[in-house]
Amino acid sequence: MNLDDQTAIVTGGASGIGAATCRVLAERGADVVVADLSVEEGEAVADSITAEDGGDASFVETDVSDEDAVAAMVEHAETTFDSVDVLVNNAAVASREADSRITEFDDDAYEFLTGVNLKGPMYAAKHAIPAMLDTGDGTGVVVNNASIAALIAEPGMDIYTATKGALVSLTRSIAVEYAPEIRANTVCPGIVETPMLEAAMESAGDGDVPDTMASMIEETPLGIADPEDIGRAIAFLASDDAAFVTGATIPVDGGYTAR
Repeated sequence: MNLDDQTAIVTGGASGIGAATCRVLAERGADVVVADLSVEEGEAVADSITAEDGGDASFVETDVSDEDAVAAMVEHAETTFDSVDVLVNNAAVASREADSRITEFDDDAYEFLTGVNLKGPMYAAKHAIPAMLDTGDGTGVVVNNASIAALIAEPGMDIYTATKGALVSLTRSIAVEYAPEIRANTVCPGIVETPMLEAAMESAGDGDVPDTMASMIEETPLGIADPEDIGRAIAFLASDDAAFVTGATIPVDGGYTAR
């Protein structure tokens, strides 16, 4: 899975799956743009790739819910590395405090969750795809990181679940509209050992969520995933080894949805 001479943008690249994906892509030869709101953590990821992994990476502060910031992110990639070849839409938010059942629907929660989870990928695709097409070599790739919440319902997180289902549909639309120059696929991780999972567990307190998470891990044939497990799946989809894969929705969930 050689990604030499490819430039990859990874949103939410400062931690968790995003940071792992940045490192995996760099290991395979890609130049990486680490895009995130967390400046200190994002710069640390980019610096570690350059210093420790021997790759080439650059950090850009990005709020994916702000279209101007996303446009600047793509411009940063083009200015720094001369092209955009791979876009990984990884940035996401989940909040059981903000989210709710549909009968308790809240506009503020909707705007918050869709702003990052759905508008963010839309803005990024809007600005990155033209940059990919400008290369003229037909190698553009979009990989959207959804969740098994796109495939199975998660009670009490109706808005989050809806954003992830919509992201799957967006991916298919991109795959159909921009073939053969652009390939687009979705990965749907299950339970992954990330800061987002830790935050969700902490915000849940002593409620049912920790018990639910523990049950899901127990019911997953391969157990809990490391972020690198998801990063490797994304790297495969970004590579020419997946040259005939587009419009696909791939659970990377250790077999949870196979049960």
